[in-house]
Amino acid sequence: MNLRKINMFLVIGMLVTFLAHAISGGLRLAGASTAPATYLAWALTVFIALHMVVTTILTVQTLKARRLSGAGYFKENSAFWTRRISGFVILIPLIMHITIFMQPPEADAYRLQVFTAGRLISQILLVAAIALHVLTNIRPAAISFGIRDGKAFRIDLMLILSVMLLLFAAAFAIFYIRWMSV
Repeated sequence: MNLRKINMFLVIGMLVTFLAHAISGGLRLAGASTAPATYLAWALTVFIALHMVVTTILTVQTLKARRLSGAGYFKENSAFWTRRISGFVILIPLIMHITIFMQPPEADAYRLQVFTAGRLISQILLVAAIALHVLTNIRPAAISFGIRDGKAFRIDLMLILSVMLLLFAAAFAIFYIRWMSV
């Protein structure tokens, strides 16, 4: 099995786990649920780490092929670089997300650190970075799933993801407002 197929399965796993984690966490932040989703967070972390390894290998292979061909075409490949860079953009707000919401394993109660305006901004930036990365990767993902003319599919998927990401950002805002009123 080649790396692109492995990456396709990782992306599917990542999307399913991300949506389950985000819905569970969003409900918890909005005060509608108290169920922990730690197992989802760890599964998502594994998918993300594996996805990063595979895409890094694929990027290195692409750079080697580009060097051997002698033609860079950086400007013409701006969509390729946007997809790669947008993935790395996620890392900083993701690390902040982990440090804000991670609880020690021995904790018997769910506790957060102070949720300041800076942390709210970092989490909204996380949602925006994920949106950018997902939206720039919809077309290549559709192609890897065998959808050749998937314009309607991509538009529907963008709408669904945009609404969901908006709801996730709203959950962070609701949590921030609730935190500030305590």
